[in-house]
Amino acid sequence: MKTNKILCLFIGLSMFLMNGCDDALDKSKLGSLTTDNFFNTEEDAFQSLIAAYSDMKDYRYTWTLWAFGDVLSDDATYSGSDADVSGYARMEAYDYPADNGRILNRYMLCYRAINKANQTIDGINKMNDALFSTYKKSALLGEALFLRGYFYHELVKCFGDVPLLTKTPTVADKGKPRTPKAEVYAQIEEDLKAAASSLPRRSEVNYNTYAGRITQGAAYAMLSRVYLYEEKFDEAKAAAYEVIKSGDYTLVEDYGYQFTLAGEHCSESILEINHYNSSTQSGATTNNGNFHVLMMLPFGVTYGYGINQPYKALADAFDAIGDTERKDATLLTEADLKAWEAPADFAKLERNRTGYYNQKYYLPPSERSKEIRNNPLNIKLIRLAEVYLNYAEACTRGTTKDEGEAKKYLKLLRDRVGLPAITSTGNQLVEDILKERRLELAMEGFRFWDVIRFGKAPELFSGFKPNRDEILPIPQDEIDKNNGIITQNPR
Repeated sequence: MKTNKILCLFIGLSMFLMNGCDDALDKSKLGSLTTDNFFNTEEDAFQSLIAAYSDMKDYRYTWTLWAFGDVLSDDATYSGSDADVSGYARMEAYDYPADNGRILNRYMLCYRAINKANQTIDGINKMNDALFSTYKKSALLGEALFLRGYFYHELVKCFGDVPLLTKTPTVADKGKPRTPKAEVYAQIEEDLKAAASSLPRRSEVNYNTYAGRITQGAAYAMLSRVYLYEEKFDEAKAAAYEVIKSGDYTLVEDYGYQFTLAGEHCSESILEINHYNSSTQSGATTNNGNFHVLMMLPFGVTYGYGINQPYKALADAFDAIGDTERKDATLLTEADLKAWEAPADFAKLERNRTGYYNQKYYLPPSERSKEIRNNPLNIKLIRLAEVYLNYAEACTRGTTKDEGEAKKYLKLLRDRVGLPAITSTGNQLVEDILKERRLELAMEGFRFWDVIRFGKAPELFSGFKPNRDEILPIPQDEIDKNNGIITQNPR
């Protein structure tokens, strides 16, 4: 009954952001459930929050994490079938089509998640504090605020100016024009700061039952990421240090361990998308498993798609500094596959276009689901290693530079994988931090955006045009449904 209640509420209130801003509000009455009468108990508030998390695990959203962050960079190619290759070729050539399905999915699903977060925030704010005993009202609000800030950042880094909605939408919001990205970033900062002030630390909860939910550490880590995109390096340094000084997180000894089933929610993990083997579900958009394990299996192996293949250039970058541990945990070769896969399955391998596959999304046959879309491997969204790198970068690019601090945290990452400390200074140290980000965070969706942030895209990405290719086009479908009120990015 509770599930149906939630479903009815969100079908009614989410429709125009999920399907675009056409006449959905005119066609569909909201019914008897609204944010005014739905939120009667703390369990209602909690279920609304859980619904707000749901778009984070939708494979169409997580698809865009690597389809943009890895494939548009110098680290990977889309690969897959001949049709997959030709269908994504324009994107890889930085000729972004406004009707590309991945672009539409990023836009649509981020707004759907934001709408659910807004509904949750509005509903909980109207509830009496006395209704809460099992859950802390301010903490539930903090999680919803984080989700809103997170998804707005996912929008603004992709599209620049985007419509800013911070309330449950009404008919009056139909066709809202784009908001300058500086205003959107201000709202993101406000949301994440408010979240950090109200969320529990990891050490303050029973993490066996809390794992996968947002903590104070996630809010500060996300703030440090956002500030880097804004080039607010002093603020990024302070936010990252909040995570570091908490002592709630530590690097795992074995780099590759955190990308295995056994390593999920380890001491280094700050936020993961939970997936599990739901063998009775097969719907790609309704499953609880990780569809991308199947997508990144080699083409022909257990129905694998062979998508998101790392380039040899990434392997060469590891080899150039003798980084064998991170290379082995990131890149999968045919020799590796032959050792893991059944001979009959391995014999079906085809379309190996680069010689490498993504180890971080690989599960051996014994750990894969019998329902091939529903594999149990979690997706890592925020790791302590990223926070160390954020902190190091901020220490070298802020107004008050502290190269010693930067090198201290870079050394922790390199000690783990048996590499010598970085000794460079000045601009070369900044360059080395970008290189370290490439190898530490490889195939996790960072590279394209990092290179843009560092101003290196024209130098490192063949065919990339500055002041044009940094952001994607607004989906043409959204422009058409809003009668041109939402304008297109220049090309």
